[in-house]
Amino acid sequence: MTRFRNLLTHAVVILSICFAVFLALDQFNPMMNFVDNDISRWMLAALCLSGIAQGVLGWALQARPRESEK
Repeated sequence: MTRFRNLLTHAVVILSICFAVFLALDQFNPMMNFVDNDISRWMLAALCLSGIAQGVLGWALQARPRESEK
């Protein structure tokens, strides 16, 4: 479970950095169309899904009683 959580955390960070770069580049050269193309849409969908999964996993782990509380 921690391996999956680590993977989600890294995916969210990497995809967020990619979109920050895309937005910055799109401001300097809007003709490159970094934000409004098919690859960006798929990456945005992956970012949204991994963020939701990470949030749900975080809530599930937080709601589970710890070993010291049993």
